[in-house]
Parts: sequence; structure tokens; C-alpha cells
Amino acid sequence: MSEYVQLLYDWINAHPGWAQVLLFVVAMVDAIFILGAFIPAGIVLFAMGALVALGSLDLWPVVLIAAAGALAGDALSFWLGRRYGNRLFEGKLMQRYPDILNNARRFFERHGGKGVMLARFLGPVRSVTPALAGAASMPAWLFLLTDGAAALAWALAYVLPGVVFGASLGLAAEVAGRLALLILLLALFVWLVIALTGVVIGQLQKRAEDWIGALLDWSRRHRRLGRFGAALADPDQPETPVLALMALALLLLGGLFLYFWAAPGVSPDPRSLDAAVFQALRELHTPWGIALAQALLQLGEWPVYLPVAVTVFLSLLLSRKAHATAHWLGALGFAALLSVGLYLVPTIPPPYVQFASFAPSGYHAVDLVLATVIYSFIPVLLATERRAGLRVLIYGASVALVLLILLARLYLGAQWWSIAVFSMLIGVAWTALLGLGYRRHQPEKVSGRHFVLPLLAVFFLAAALQWSDDRALAYEPLPQRTLKIVQIDDWARSGYQKLRAQRQNLFGRARQPFNLQWAGELDEIEAQLAAQGWQETAPLNLQNVLRWLAPSTPVQELPVLPQVNAGRHQALVLRYPLAGTDSQQYLIRLWPTGYRTTDGQPIWIGYIALQQARSVFRLLRYPVYLRTPAPLPQLVGALPDTQVLGAGAVWRLKTD
Repeated sequence: MSEYVQLLYDWINAHPGWAQVLLFVVAMVDAIFILGAFIPAGIVLFAMGALVALGSLDLWPVVLIAAAGALAGDALSFWLGRRYGNRLFEGKLMQRYPDILNNARRFFERHGGKGVMLARFLGPVRSVTPALAGAASMPAWLFLLTDGAAALAWALAYVLPGVVFGASLGLAAEVAGRLALLILLLALFVWLVIALTGVVIGQLQKRAEDWIGALLDWSRRHRRLGRFGAALADPDQPETPVLALMALALLLLGGLFLYFWAAPGVSPDPRSLDAAVFQALRELHTPWGIALAQALLQLGEWPVYLPVAVTVFLSLLLSRKAHATAHWLGALGFAALLSVGLYLVPTIPPPYVQFASFAPSGYHAVDLVLATVIYSFIPVLLATERRAGLRVLIYGASVALVLLILLARLYLGAQWWSIAVFSMLIGVAWTALLGLGYRRHQPEKVSGRHFVLPLLAVFFLAAALQWSDDRALAYEPLPQRTLKIVQIDDWARSGYQKLRAQRQNLFGRARQPFNLQWAGELDEIEAQLAAQGWQETAPLNLQNVLRWLAPSTPVQELPVLPQVNAGRHQALVLRYPLAGTDSQQYLIRLWPTGYRTTDGQPIWIGYIALQQARSVFRLLRYPVYLRTPAPLPQLVGALPDTQVLGAGAVWRLKTD
């Protein structure tokens, strides 16, 4: 996927005019009657804003073109309403989506002319209101004036956040492309989860009664098996015995699946898809990414979910919600049974064992099913008798949390993809069965104040305590192994070509060439450079980070963010000031290679590059690298007690 993103990025850089034409078309179609309800123009505008920050496009042309496209689409919708009147709203398409039309009518009747401006920010209503204004014989000049101002404000509202995001993405890319890509994927993931949750809930609301009715009809026709469905869906029948049988069935079927899918005696090696998923996620490994995944992983472990479960139980008990309390205990009891039962099924070792990676801290394989049930049944209790928008938010937050915990496990190699997903689905299935029984048998509305506030307080407190434990978030990279012992002459002559030639960018392509390899102890190398005038960089702390917000901060005062190569931060970073300028400096970074010379000296790889402070609309100032070749002869060619064994594209140095 990253290749396609890179191709799109390259195409926009090469054809900015066509990119702006595409922007105009998307903004216009988004505003056309009915069609606009299904076009995600906001995403396109946000992406264009990110490209503005990265220097591919200019801000004001993007804003004005997006506003012009929106105005053109609204004007077309207005003309359709003026031309066809109410006949426009009587077609079959409008009959399929009556809620959109009814909401737009009420909105326009309530707000009149100013509703045209307000509707521009209100999703599906936006694509219908201009046509309603035309059908209502609103003066064209007033519509164009109002809608033009609204279109401009709308374009700014979507493009500017993209600019800020693009600036932060560019900053993250200076740290590590993998970390930037990971942050981008997580942000898109959470947004998509909440959006899809709203769609699913909407569909369930429309079809739930039909499905339950069909289930009851089937139960009447099939007396033996039908008793299970009837007990869950019929409020007049007890559901507890059936739920117990279904929990045991889940345990039995789940255990059989795990055994025949992943038992060492059946499949001693991981499935190809499992191995591919782990390898793909391992490509995104960075020390900071691993720390983030460790933090998310802890949210699904017992030191966090157990206090949450106890808090929910006490809140329900003190609120005298007997029915909800009983179902909560049922959720916990059978989830614990499922967790332990599935854990006892022998499976192949997890990825971090199979691939000799580091062990995730505080990780327990047994916790995923129980954490899934706890975090997914809480919304069942909380969303009862709430308005639709709040239910979407509650369920969306729950689904996002569970899936982030799942992704953290996969990213860290704590579980194979198929086993982790299957365990989560077992927890979701149990929650769905129990939730159906609860919602069909006198559900009780819980108090938001007495339930949510203690729940959130305990959740954040437990998470903070877990994160404050250094052992819980500890990431100790595996010690750098000596991969090869080389003769110093062989390395200097041709062996250096076997080492990595460059770092990679956000999309996995060559970004920064390595122009330096150095044999020697790191402290001796640092001493040699310091004697030549190289200095330490500004440390990365809160005080210095705030300097990014000052538009005129000298580059030497800007903190230099760590970069990653082969999953490790650099071992050495120093700066070389340039006389007569406070916006540029040279920077050297070195990483271990795992290679050693026959006399025991480690070989380091890195680069020397020119760095310049970049300002983004006077909102953010951070250092970036220029492609200007560094004058290596002047910078490292005359170091005392250091031999130059080779020059050219890659300099080879050796400390005596």
C-alpha cells in the first residue's frame, strides 16, 4: 500500500495542476444534490492540506479551488431545485432515504437563509439544502453570497487541520518514517472504526426487529434447536441455561479449532499468513513505536481491566441494578472460563519466541478474551436507552480500544494473527449472545454520573499506575550481535558495500544515503569529533520542544529528534555549527552494524548531512535535511589519530 501512496505523492508533485482539478471535481460532486451524501470530500481536503504542509501544493490556491468547487456544486443543486421544484424530491431515490430529506426540510424551515451557511458543515443535509433553497424561491444573489462565504469557511475548516497534521507528519518523518506511518495508520484506523460503528448500529436499528422476529419464527418451526433462539429473544423465557450451554459450546468449538489450527503436533510452523502479518508489522518497528504498543498492550492486561471490572460491579450493585449486575457477573464468569480453557490448548510458540525477538513486558496470553468481553460488554450496559449519537460514540470507543489492544499484540509479536483474531472473536461472540439476552429481558438504564465517572477514573488511574511501572513499558532491544568479523583491508576495499546503503523514507523508499562508515570505539570517535569542533545537540525535553513553536529559533537551539535504522536509535549524534548563519548546521549520526574488525573494533554506519530549520506558516519550526552534499574532507578528513581508508560516495575511517 505504501508504494501506491508514494506513487500518488509523486504524481501530485509532478502534476499539481491536475491535482487541483481533481480537488475541484471532488468538492463539486460532494455538493451536488444527493450525490454529496456519499462523497467523502472532507478526507480529500484534509489530505490536500497535508500536502500543503509538505510543500507539494500552495495553501490559498487549494482553499479557493475547494471553495469554488463547493460553490459550483451547490449552485447546480440550487438550479435543480429552482427548475424542478418539489418534483425533485419525489423520485425513487429520495424515497429510499426519507430521513435525509425530512431532516433537511426541518433544518431549512427552522433556520431559513442562514441554514444554507450552517448546512455546509452538517454532512448529508449539506447535499439537500441548496436544492430546497432553490425550490423555496430563495433569491439567487442571496444564495450565492451566503453559500460562497460558507464554502470558503468550509474549505478552511478542512484544509487547515490537514496543514497542521502534515506539518506534524513531516516532523515525525524526520524522526522515523516507520513511526510516522504507524501514527498515520492508527489515526485512520480509529476514525474508520468509529465511522463504521455508526454505520453498523444504524443498520442494526433498522433490521433488528425483523431479525428477531425471524429468529422467533424459526424457533417455533424447530422445537428442539429453536429453544435456544427463543430463550434469548423471547422476554418471557429465561435465558440463563441457554447462555451457559452456549458458553460451553464456544469453549468446545474454540478449543477444537485452536488445536487443529495451531497445535505443535498438527502445525509445527506458523501459517504463512500469520508469518506475513508479523513480518509486515515488524517492518514498522521503532523504539518509540514499540513503547506506544507496550502502553496499549497494558490496557488489555489484568492490572487494568480487573479494577475496571470490579468498579463496574460495585457501581451496578450500589445502584441496585440487579438484572444488570447478574449479567455482568455472567459476562465475567464465563469469559474467565473461556480464557482459561482456550489458554490450556497447546499452540505453537508466539512470534517473539519463534523469531527470537524481545518479550513484551507484562504480557499474558490468557488476557485477550477476558479483556475483550469486559471492554465490549460495558457499552451494552451503558448504551441502553441512550440516544443514537451517544450510542455510536460509546460503541465506537469500545471497538477502537479492543482493536488497538489487538494491534498492539500483533505489532509486538505477542500472538499470531489468526490466534489473536480468533480469541477476540470468541469474546465478541460471547458478548453478543449475552447482550442479546440482556437487551431482550428487561434491560436497565444505568446512571451516567454514578457509572461512567467512577469507571473512567479507575480506568485512567489503573492505566497510569501500570504505565508508571518501568518494567511494564520497558523495552530493552536485543544486544547487537556480532554478525561478522572482517579484515580491515577487505572491509575498506569492498566489504563496506555489503552494508546498508541508505535509510528509508516514510514510504519505504531510499531517503537518506549513508556516506560514512567508521571502525573504532564510540567514545574515541566522539572525542576525535569534539576535538575538531563538533558539539552536542540540544537535548529533547519539554523546554526545547516548545522552541519549535517560536518562528525564529536558531537551528542550534532546536532539539534534534532521534532517527531509527534497523529498529534502533542512533548511538551517536553531534552537530557542527556553520559560521555566519543560525539556520543551518551539519549533523553526524552513527548506528551499530554488528560488524567488527579482526582487532576487535566495531564498525559504525551513518551519515553527515546539512540540516536547515524549516518554518511552516510561522506555526512550527523544526530542522530538516537538505540534499546538498556534505564536504567530508573538511569535516572528517583531517581528524587526529584517524585514518581515511577510502573516500568517494562512502568514506571509510578507522580510529587508531
